[in-house]
Amino acid sequence: MNEIMLTIIMSNYNQEQYIEKAIQSILMQKVNFNYKLIITDDCSKKDKSVEIIKNYATKYPEKIQILLNEQNGGYLVNILRAKEVTKTPYFCLLDADDYYKDENFLQRAYDFLQKNTDYIIYYENVNYLYEDGTEKPFISEKTKSGTYALNDYFKENLPIVQTTGQFYRNVIFSKGIPEIMKNAVGTDSERSFEGDYDRFIMHLKYGKAYFNNTICGIYRILPSGIWSRLSESKKLLLNLQTYYDYNRYFENKYNVFFVNKMYQVLIEILKIITELGTIDFNDKEYSQFNKLYHFITDNKEKINLKKNYKSKNKNIIKIIKKIIKRILFIK
Repeated sequence: MNEIMLTIIMSNYNQEQYIEKAIQSILMQKVNFNYKLIITDDCSKKDKSVEIIKNYATKYPEKIQILLNEQNGGYLVNILRAKEVTKTPYFCLLDADDYYKDENFLQRAYDFLQKNTDYIIYYENVNYLYEDGTEKPFISEKTKSGTYALNDYFKENLPIVQTTGQFYRNVIFSKGIPEIMKNAVGTDSERSFEGDYDRFIMHLKYGKAYFNNTICGIYRILPSGIWSRLSESKKLLLNLQTYYDYNRYFENKYNVFFVNKMYQVLIEILKIITELGTIDFNDKEYSQFNKLYHFITDNKEKINLKKNYKSKNKNIIKIIKKIIKRILFIK
């Protein structure tokens, strides 16, 4: 029996409307190697997506494996169940509401990594697909194809594509789930290890990436998406947490870089605070912001708000200080 070379992971939670197209876009791929699709469902009960999954697994038992959660555990728990059993030389992910557009994508990615053993990632561009049917490239068409490394990230010269366009050499999960990811479940760090950016940065620790600027798939922009429905301040709070957790992942080796990135995000949050006159964080988010605020101020020279936050409104600084003082006293 020929070795299975690639695992494709698909996380599903009530995606009846889109999952069939996602599965079909995998089955249409023209490849000369064996792969398996692991569909991990997070206890979908609001639609018939599980029924669709089971029908395809029955029809293609040699290609499709199902993992069904008896209780809803959230995205990270759901995706880690699949990554834990992913031991093939290569892996990639496709969200249940997205799909491949190019039938040769997986073969191109596989061929490149087979021939270039010092590369860890092969990736291509994808199109945003909006509800009105319009499409737009995720990464600018002007961005050149070529090799990128971790140093490009620190130079802020690294294009990172959405999950659909990513293809990996399995250098991390073949050895098990990293402790930092396991320990993130149920904590403020959970969202830091759910997506395409963290996966990309974590793998760059072990080698180079090659970007081919051609469109291979579609990333749907849905108002009901986990990210889309968040307020701007809550998105920024998650960015703060992400930089904090990346710093921990690299064992504080790049502390200066990550603290400065956190500081830039903090300033953006302060701008929103002054516009609203308050913060739309709940108690848990207040506490999270408090912790991260202290981390920034403890690792950077004392923040001079008057110097670093310019505004024509003289009262803004007073408002910021008042709100920050309120936050710091939250237990």
